[in-house]
Amino acid sequence: MNYKQVLKADIKDLDSLYLIHGSDDYQIKKFEEKFIEKNCAGEFKDFNLDVLTEDDNSMAQLFNSVETLPFMSEKRVVIFHAYELLGAKTSMDEKMLDLISDLPESTVLLLVSHKNTDKRLKIYKEIKKHGEILEFQSLKYKKLDKWIKKQVQKENYKITNRAVKLLEEAFNNNLQRLKNEIEKIIIFADDTDLITKEIVEQVISKDWLVKENIMFDFVDEIGRNNTSQALNLLFDILGEGTTPKQIIGMIARQIRLMLQSKLLSKEGMTVDQIAGRLKQHPYPIEKCLKQSRNFSIESLEQALEKLLDADYNLVTANDDHLELELLVVELKETI
Repeated sequence: MNYKQVLKADIKDLDSLYLIHGSDDYQIKKFEEKFIEKNCAGEFKDFNLDVLTEDDNSMAQLFNSVETLPFMSEKRVVIFHAYELLGAKTSMDEKMLDLISDLPESTVLLLVSHKNTDKRLKIYKEIKKHGEILEFQSLKYKKLDKWIKKQVQKENYKITNRAVKLLEEAFNNNLQRLKNEIEKIIIFADDTDLITKEIVEQVISKDWLVKENIMFDFVDEIGRNNTSQALNLLFDILGEGTTPKQIIGMIARQIRLMLQSKLLSKEGMTVDQIAGRLKQHPYPIEKCLKQSRNFSIESLEQALEKLLDADYNLVTANDDHLELELLVVELKETI
């Protein structure tokens, strides 16, 4: 069964063991919510549902829960949020192996891992042998486009492709953040049924939008040898509460992305291929490639070394602002 079939199935037809795991925490949580809603509704919900989290006493609780008989229901549901258990070999492995190999037919055990489970582990192989595994991976860009448009269409709105791309650029494939921002956008756009890029720009987190654009502008100013304007951009961010250490991290991320994009482009990769390799949206990759034409690979590598030195120097610096000024001068001389 796939996850849709599992959610449609009657509880009496469900297997005794399921594992849901993957990198998409939002979809995992939504599946769990729908699973509970479908199979544990009604006045006897509290008697037929246990939700446990892995801790020192969890195995004893889990054994007790799976052996408890359902009340006025075909089966009862036990949900176990596993963290260390499904991430590496632990002392709980053998106990869990014993449990999953002999589950009572009156119980549905749903194991939940909020990350990818190592498929080489014995416990993963045993779960696959005795039950079913559902994997929820982060949506890729074409599927993500469709997901965003579907969320907007649910509210009887339409959205332009440019608006979709901006949302993806801002929040990547974090579905929870995307859903929250879409809800805000819908409220803001109550006098139109078309969500445009301009509307999205007015609503989404100004903090992200300003800082992301400032990093591109900062590198441009460095490339033009415009030290004073580059410093003004950094001091604007400082005035909004960003720490010097965070600023250095943001610059390093920008330079690193430019360097990686440039290197992969020289290997013959397209923008979409580079974006896939670096797990970024194609839009910022395209901007980085365009910007990186003004700099050599060697100069970008040297810039990263300067940033590493500046980050280290901040620990003992008496004047953070002076340290940033020195960094800008060194970057100008380097790239």
